[in-house]
Amino acid sequence: MKGAIATVEIYAARGGSTVDRLSLVVGSPERTAAGDGWACRVALANRVRPETVVGRDSVEALSAALRRARGWLDELVREGHTLTRDRAGTIPYELP
Repeated sequence: MKGAIATVEIYAARGGSTVDRLSLVVGSPERTAAGDGWACRVALANRVRPETVVGRDSVEALSAALRRARGWLDELVREGHTLTRDRAGTIPYELP
C-alpha cells in the first residue's frame, strides 16, 4: 500500500489445518481532499479489502485505523483462528 508507515506479517490458523499468511498494513495519515479532516488507509491483505478511516486530526485518523485493524484481528480470533508471527505457530501475535 502506498504510503505505508507500518506493516506486519501475521499467520492465522484454524483448527490446526490451513495456515493463512496475512499482511496488516497501516498507511500514513493524509489531509482529506476537502481539507476538513484527515484520512488513514488500513488493510488486512488476503482477508479484507483496504479501508479508509477518517479523523479530525492525523492522530485521530491513525488511532481509528489501528482500532479497525484490531477489530479485524479480534474477529478472526472469535471465528476460532490462532494468530501467530510465524507459520509454525510458536510465536503468538497480539495487537496491544
